[in-house]
Amino acid sequence: MQRACATRDFREIFRLVNRRTGTSHAAMAAAIGKMTSSRVSDIIRGVRGIRGQEVIERVADGFGIPGEMLGLPRRVWESSPGNVGAIDRPDPNLESVVDSESTARARYAKNNPRGLDLLAVAGLRQQVQNLDARYVSEPSTALIAETGQHLGQLAHWHTCTTTYSVRRDLHAAQAEASTLMGQLVWDASGRTDHGTARRYFAQAEVAARELGDPVAEGLALLRTTFVALYGEKNPRAGLELARRAASTVQGSSHVLGGLAVLHAAEAHAMLQHRKDCERELSNAERHFGKISEADAAAPLFSPSQFGRVAGSCFLFLGNASRAEEYLVDTVNALPDGSKPHAVALANLALACIRQYKLDEAIAAAYAAIDILERHRGAGGMNLVFQAGRELKSWRGVSGVHDLYDRLMGLMAA
Repeated sequence: MQRACATRDFREIFRLVNRRTGTSHAAMAAAIGKMTSSRVSDIIRGVRGIRGQEVIERVADGFGIPGEMLGLPRRVWESSPGNVGAIDRPDPNLESVVDSESTARARYAKNNPRGLDLLAVAGLRQQVQNLDARYVSEPSTALIAETGQHLGQLAHWHTCTTTYSVRRDLHAAQAEASTLMGQLVWDASGRTDHGTARRYFAQAEVAARELGDPVAEGLALLRTTFVALYGEKNPRAGLELARRAASTVQGSSHVLGGLAVLHAAEAHAMLQHRKDCERELSNAERHFGKISEADAAAPLFSPSQFGRVAGSCFLFLGNASRAEEYLVDTVNALPDGSKPHAVALANLALACIRQYKLDEAIAAAYAAIDILERHRGAGGMNLVFQAGRELKSWRGVSGVHDLYDRLMGLMAA
């Protein structure tokens, strides 16, 4: 980026902004102003160029490029206290120029909402996505405050007069942040604060509908399904929510469609509907077999998800040996130390207990506790304590006694 700016190679500048931020040609044109998406496409293809001081200044302001890098006077937004880099010392790290300046724009817009633009929203949205990526392996309590700050900022920006394109991106950021906050508060409460979690997921649904994004709406519905199934222990409500999620994303995402019917299968298992459960498991496999890189929810998919939920299904159906088969493969496939890894290990412990395999059950429970001591994921916590309760008959066995000591330590931490 620094080299492209120094030589005013606008074809390369536009290409880097498009690639590194994922911003569409239309959004880039709107950020610059007085430009069309077709012209942005022409610039990236080298068919057209950028001429004139006024246009170059709009490019700098729209993309958040420090004035000095393009041979321009210092930009107004660079004087903001929120700017992350000194103008007389441009960031030498070529890979982070765009991201750091997007963050600077977001910080500037925080105090100057009338200067809100697409890159400012993109900067905040990226921070939310970074928090979401940390959720899988960090305590939810460590992420709530920052996520709440971002939600408050988004609410404030919504009150400002902005363009249609900025409002559209605000709705996208709102849907993502509200969905994450719902996950965090529910997990931090030990999966007991169902009402607050549902309110955040409902906010995400509303934002997604305003945006016209069935994938974001379907994800919020899927998260609400989890509350009904695992928190409220209401499989009938969970089944209805899972069906709504599947219907919402039909034709838009095989990832979310597959996850929705997968959890519909789990609801059927809780209700002891074996045939319906197995039918939905087959439907989920068909969805997952059709996933492509173009799926908007592709980052949410991992091959281990099917085995983790299928294992849970067969535990509910009383088939511990079949559950164990799925869960052993899942445990080996999941990243060590993640919240899903702890859930799978705790379920594996339950499957082994119900087959009277004490040594295997204790080993799986110990491994789950090792992970839970780091991030205290509520799903894994609830299941490992359930395993402890089911081991009560063997409390006199030395390995079980030691496991109880670990569980007491986990409870007291």
